[in-house]
Amino acid sequence: MNTIEFFLEPSKENYHTLRVKAEDGNFRYIHSKYHPTKESSYLQDIVNPEKYDACIILGIGLGYHLAHLANIIPFFKQIICIDINNYLTNANIPQDIQAIIHHPLVQLVFVNPDNLQQLRDTIQLQFSKGIQVIDHPASFHAFPHIFSSIKKIIQQIVDKSLSNHLTSSLFAYRYFKNALLNLNQLPECFPVAQCKGIHAHQPCIIVAPGPSLDETLFHLKKHHNCIIISVDSALKALYDHSIIPDYIVSIDPQPVVFAHLFPAQPTIPVITTLTAHPMIFSFPAIVSLNTHPVCQLLEELYPGLIGSVDSRTGTVLGDAVTFAIFAGCNPIAIAGADFSFPKCVTYARSTEYHYRYQLMHNRYTPLETKNMDYIIQTSKRTGTTIFSRKNFIQYHDALDAILPKDTSLFHINPALPLAHAKSIAIKDFLSLPQVSHYTKKMTPRLLQPLSHSININEIYTILNNETMFNTIVNSSRVDHQTSIQRIHYFLHKE
Repeated sequence: MNTIEFFLEPSKENYHTLRVKAEDGNFRYIHSKYHPTKESSYLQDIVNPEKYDACIILGIGLGYHLAHLANIIPFFKQIICIDINNYLTNANIPQDIQAIIHHPLVQLVFVNPDNLQQLRDTIQLQFSKGIQVIDHPASFHAFPHIFSSIKKIIQQIVDKSLSNHLTSSLFAYRYFKNALLNLNQLPECFPVAQCKGIHAHQPCIIVAPGPSLDETLFHLKKHHNCIIISVDSALKALYDHSIIPDYIVSIDPQPVVFAHLFPAQPTIPVITTLTAHPMIFSFPAIVSLNTHPVCQLLEELYPGLIGSVDSRTGTVLGDAVTFAIFAGCNPIAIAGADFSFPKCVTYARSTEYHYRYQLMHNRYTPLETKNMDYIIQTSKRTGTTIFSRKNFIQYHDALDAILPKDTSLFHINPALPLAHAKSIAIKDFLSLPQVSHYTKKMTPRLLQPLSHSININEIYTILNNETMFNTIVNSSRVDHQTSIQRIHYFLHKE
């Protein structure tokens, strides 16, 4: 860990001020040399408790700039203050600052500058309205590179939390309803825990529906030595080239997802979760638990039995990568993951999206015009000829963050390369000795469905307990009374 050299110095106010050795090697004051308490009004015109109920402050120092929080702490669900060193241990600071930093709603996070990624595991956001991120200028001036990196990570955490919050708000009822309906199918499903290391040291290609997939499929069609894991939206493109995947990954709770699965053979196993749409369970389902309260209940009742490949990225591609790693695949290539619109193309040919958008074609506004309008209006330019969207960049960064360093990972023909995967052409990947010299083995049969291990009646008995039911409903963020009544109906119907 980088040691931050600092000095606690007396000020004219009989309190300590803080001097640190900055990134450039010079010493800088984080607070005023003589009157540090003058900083107490810093947050007064910045922090906005009317609009936000969670606040993240980047830079703590000795906390003089936090003084205004004393008046508004009750308006927040959570306040997080982040710094790269704890300067407070022996500091003489005012009592009101002491009270703030020890308040139960205020969380102090001191992060190792050599391991900023630990913030992703440390920061768990709680909010209803929104999240405000505030910089402490003096901390940024002293350590511009470190705090800029922290801010980037925090922004990614905030974006993901806001996205998850919006998804939960929109789909809370659907997630809960799907989980209850799918419980009946659970005994016939296979637990993903049985897939641990099932494809150890076998090469694997994960297929997504991006435009670069078109070039990949022509080569993949002639090569049958890889485990192929397809996200649901890429399935039609594979079948259009007579390529049958070994696994499909599908986690969407909406019925529209089934449009991707129409061509799939009914014998192909689908990696899914309890909150996915019930139609997915008409395939041989390999179930993975996610963070939904019903899934957490199952984990408490049967710890480790079902298992999880939830990537926490909120994307089906993230879960596909996590499953490949969990199954022991190595090397792993990711194809069709462009996170952008290379050459102003939206999706690979023959995907469900491609067919769906063809229906919009008319002679007044042909498909090419609508396609280009969509790209220009929703995108920002990331390169000379590459457009992308904010949520695509978020998916890219979220996936990059979960990629391990102990597995050979490749990104095929990337428009926006992943930092933790080696960019490679499909021909070069298929020519790797680990791939070209490998003879594909038959997929091992999963031995036991969950009917041998779980008691579905026990689960329903627990869910019918009023206290437990209300706890799960509240945790699931289902707050509309009509939705709760419908869930009651589904539960008692089962």
